[in-house]
Amino acid sequence: MDEHEQDNLSSLPLELLLYIISFLPFESTRLIPFVSTRCRSVWSQALVVAHIHNGSIEEISHALSSFIHNFNEDDPSKNTRKMELHFDKSTFVSTILGPHNVMHMNFFSNGSKNEESYCWRIEIKDQIPRRVEPSGFLVKTLCLDSVDSLTHEVVSSMVLDCSWLENLKICGCKGLTSLTIDSPTKLVHLSISDCPKMRYLNIRTPKLKTLHYQGFLPSIKIHEHFNLTNAIFNVRQGPSYYNNALDIGPLLLIIKNSQSLTLCRWIFEELIKPSISSSWTSFQFYKLHELRWIDNSMKQENINSLISFLKVCPSIERISITIDLNTYSSKEDIIVDAEHESKHARTLKNLKLLKLEGSKREDDKNQLILAMQEMVNIDQPLLILS
Repeated sequence: MDEHEQDNLSSLPLELLLYIISFLPFESTRLIPFVSTRCRSVWSQALVVAHIHNGSIEEISHALSSFIHNFNEDDPSKNTRKMELHFDKSTFVSTILGPHNVMHMNFFSNGSKNEESYCWRIEIKDQIPRRVEPSGFLVKTLCLDSVDSLTHEVVSSMVLDCSWLENLKICGCKGLTSLTIDSPTKLVHLSISDCPKMRYLNIRTPKLKTLHYQGFLPSIKIHEHFNLTNAIFNVRQGPSYYNNALDIGPLLLIIKNSQSLTLCRWIFEELIKPSISSSWTSFQFYKLHELRWIDNSMKQENINSLISFLKVCPSIERISITIDLNTYSSKEDIIVDAEHESKHARTLKNLKLLKLEGSKREDDKNQLILAMQEMVNIDQPLLILS
């Protein structure tokens, strides 16, 4: 805008500016503060409410609940999308209501207690959701960042009222050691990442379809469902449990029906293969169509482990291999009995795509192709990417 040109927008009354902002996509409103000084002021009034100092858990939970239920997309005075709550002098939470029923909660703490170890239970009530006004905000996706020992009870209290919650994302909880999630009704997608102290994960969510876990692999127990279609275990950092005390049995039964699976080689070698060795001829990942395999190299013994796993995946269509030199590797050498494996070799009749990422060595690609030749029909079209 020319500096001599009249700024008609900024001269509009506050109520009218708020009304105009209410029609903008949430992503576009980020640019409002750059329009003019006046618009920057309007942005603050539209998206930030008064702070609550030294509030108790009950008071803060009530404030958050009121913030959500009083939201009104059609009323500029009630479509406030951002709330900042102060717990004490060093801890506060920034809450943002985004498009598509997404709620972001970021916790900030300057104190030293935020990384203290704690156990956390999140329960979503098994009830028929209470009647919500059409203008209200229904939280279907909740993103939680950096919840700590001082703030997790606030979240637990608030989530009890999120009867429509379908997607839960938890990240950056540095002190979290044990997490229990109980959602008998709605929860479909669960993502957990960057929780380095996590040792135990207990999930009771009968409708869960997607589980994404990134970090050290904890002891995982999943109850009462076989609906999981997409399982991601990006646990290249290795196990968090001690003395190999992870019971893979219940988890294995859950991921057996997955259509898409992300797995590190060490999980197969240390956990999966020993548990199915007695039923090697019968256990199959019949529904698995897409595999992402994470490894630290393409050494021959590592390729042998991949081939061994693929022989229990008769329906596989796409394989993506990621090489990360920092990926944890089994401490003990795993010996693959080639003669035993050959007896139960299966042709991958549906394989269409083979992709290798993270390695620039041409030898790695050639070794992989050579190893796959025995499993793929000679006349079968196969797209190889690297």
